[in-house]
Amino acid sequence: MAFVSEQMRGGTSAGQAKAMNGAAGSVAALGTTAANAAPIVASISIVTAADGTKGVVLPSVGPGESCTLFNNAASTLKVWPPTGAAITVNGTGLGTADAAFSHLTYKCVIYTCQSATQWFANVSA
Repeated sequence: MAFVSEQMRGGTSAGQAKAMNGAAGSVAALGTTAANAAPIVASISIVTAADGTKGVVLPSVGPGESCTLFNNAASTLKVWPPTGAAITVNGTGLGTADAAFSHLTYKCVIYTCQSATQWFANVSA
């Protein structure tokens, strides 16, 4: 995606360019299951309060859409896919439906929706 300033040079209004690039936000991890985890509502989020059991749940979006999460906590963050979906586990395969992904401390991960039942996790180094 182009930067807002690049889109504006092409004739797109500032408001439209910002909307196309998605929102940034912050969310505190909650709950211990997908049912009571904090929902991700912004395309770029800093997540706090992870303690190894608390987490967030990814949004139900269409194929090709993604969200970027940074775990700004001193513990692992649990990230659940939408109901019925799985998140890839690097080095082990496509993951298990409804299973949480362990998002490590101080890591940035881009979660991309491949289909209604599959998400890919691209973990920063």
